[in-house]
Amino acid sequence: MSMAFRISIIFLLLLTSCAQVTSLTGGERDRIAPQPIEKRVNPQNGATNFVGSTITIPFSEYVKLNNPIETIVMVPAHVKPKASLRKKTLTLTWEDTLQDNTTYSIYLNETVQDITESNDSLMVFVFSTGDFIDSLKYNVKVVDAFTNQPISSCFVGLFEGEMDSVRPTYFGNTDANGFATFSFLKTGSYGILAFEDKNKDMIYQPYEKVAFSKEKINLSLDKIDSTNTYVDSLPLRLFSPHPTPNIRTFTYTAPSLFRVGATVPLKGKNLFVNGKALTDNLVFHTDDSLSFNYPVGDSSSVEFVVQSEYFTDTASVRLTKNEKLRKLTYWTNLENDYLNLSDTLTFSFSDNVKSVDTSLIKLMNLKDSSNVPYSVDFKQNKIQFVFDKDSIVNVGFSIEPNMIQTEFRSFDERVDKEIKLKKEKEYGVLKLDVSDYKETIVLEMLMNSKVVKSFHLKDIKQLIIPELNPGNYTFRIVLDENENGKWDTGNFETTTYPEIIHTFSEVTNVRANWDVDLKLERKF
Repeated sequence: MSMAFRISIIFLLLLTSCAQVTSLTGGERDRIAPQPIEKRVNPQNGATNFVGSTITIPFSEYVKLNNPIETIVMVPAHVKPKASLRKKTLTLTWEDTLQDNTTYSIYLNETVQDITESNDSLMVFVFSTGDFIDSLKYNVKVVDAFTNQPISSCFVGLFEGEMDSVRPTYFGNTDANGFATFSFLKTGSYGILAFEDKNKDMIYQPYEKVAFSKEKINLSLDKIDSTNTYVDSLPLRLFSPHPTPNIRTFTYTAPSLFRVGATVPLKGKNLFVNGKALTDNLVFHTDDSLSFNYPVGDSSSVEFVVQSEYFTDTASVRLTKNEKLRKLTYWTNLENDYLNLSDTLTFSFSDNVKSVDTSLIKLMNLKDSSNVPYSVDFKQNKIQFVFDKDSIVNVGFSIEPNMIQTEFRSFDERVDKEIKLKKEKEYGVLKLDVSDYKETIVLEMLMNSKVVKSFHLKDIKQLIIPELNPGNYTFRIVLDENENGKWDTGNFETTTYPEIIHTFSEVTNVRANWDVDLKLERKF
């Protein structure tokens, strides 16, 4: 072992800081962390053929210990050192048996502080039970599997054996850029696992976010760079485990509207309300969310049950008299009073519509105050107003009270709106080419990080997207391995990776009355 290497590992003093502010004493504050007296450290840092169970580290000043149970870490982790302090000397002892021919690193992470200012640092003490200090390093990055953004403060472990329900042989945490660097490693083959480690036990729990590699890392001298470092070119992709199947939300809006959200798809499941099968008045908004109308009558609560071969869950809401007597609620498909070119003006209500008195409805062309002919269509809780939009710019829309009768209410409000009708020239058109992707993909268009359009593409990879609001768009492509039209997370138990996402963060500007040609080239 070279003298240069021995010197390079002696007490890495990092992150010197002041942990608390004290009142002024007239002199300049001490901002230097406690310094060990290196010549008196026993055994010396970098010692080989170590056989003891005690390390003493004297300091040049009086010090105090900061939560040594949490801040002192030994790698490999099978040894649990205990710390004691007498005057200016820190003593580390352990009862566990050290492994033969093994390099150990002891990290004192803000463990030792000076008495007055609580200045502290990260110190590393290294020794070996063999003839030399292991010198290999390993560097890997951890990113979020969905956003591809780096993950900081993530626990990463290297395992010589199994990775389930055991502590790793070597471990570390990612920095602000998502990188974890391991030092003083011996040659060999290691499994690698990254996870949140919420309870700080260094053992992966099924509820924690996790990232893994199916292949082991083979650390050998022929795979390292000039700094003795093996750099992994593929990042670990951290994902949330499959959620426990259950009902997330169950809400009520008077007089009869209920909304349900679940952690798993609800389509194809058996659904029940107050013990009766739910088949009518049912609207799926997504696979895992739906709404339905149900007459509550004198009920003080309503129970919703979902059943499948694999799980059953129940949710209920309590209904107060005041809640059940609230006014009918409505909403429209207008965006800031604009009606999109291909949309039909739609009003939705919190109860099923039974009748519409068209004599109490008026549509007016605001350009010349002429009446606009229209027709009305209603089904369940929706009313649609159909009219010719080609020659109209703005429409005055008014509803008199009691125009609509629902199953349990009369809509007693007056509604007056000025509706602006968008024209074709107000939109942009995107001609998009994703033919670099031969597999099935999900293409998502985003504006301000919100998905505005989504396409499930199998064979056709060139498309024209009309009626785009002017603005800046970015794109995301999911490699849809199971062809179910959505991104799927991974599964550590079955060693299934999360589906790969390619993020195109470069902005594409779409302007009104313009066509834009864009090709998204496959990244890797």
